[in-house]
Amino acid sequence: MMDNQLEHIRDIWVNAFFTGNYTVLAEYEDEHFKVVYEQDGRVESNYVRYERIAHAVKNGVWKPQKPDVEFEDYEFNRDQTECKILIGLAETQQQIQEIWHFDQTWKIQELRFLKAKKSPSFCLVLNNKKFKLMS
Repeated sequence: MMDNQLEHIRDIWVNAFFTGNYTVLAEYEDEHFKVVYEQDGRVESNYVRYERIAHAVKNGVWKPQKPDVEFEDYEFNRDQTECKILIGLAETQQQIQEIWHFDQTWKIQELRFLKAKKSPSFCLVLNNKKFKLMS
């Protein structure tokens, strides 16, 4: 039940991002929502992000590309009030982590672009399940 609610809200949130609808983004993002770019050591607040999106939309240059997602792993806490979603991108092998919290409704607290691993690891994906092979 909770995962269905989360998936529905997450679909709305993702669609709002790709269409540049920062009003809807604000509705589903925690008031302290942040985007963390580990590789650059940079953190972006939701207000700065909304301003950038609004500016890009106004100038007709908001055209984010949907990534080719290789896998999504959902991990709920015991009482299903928090969920970490790990997303693996196919082309770049980059991983993104979303942290969602439930209090009356699901809201995203953090979007984190994880730092690339120093050494390449071999990973096998079968039926959207990820298996790391040890050397």
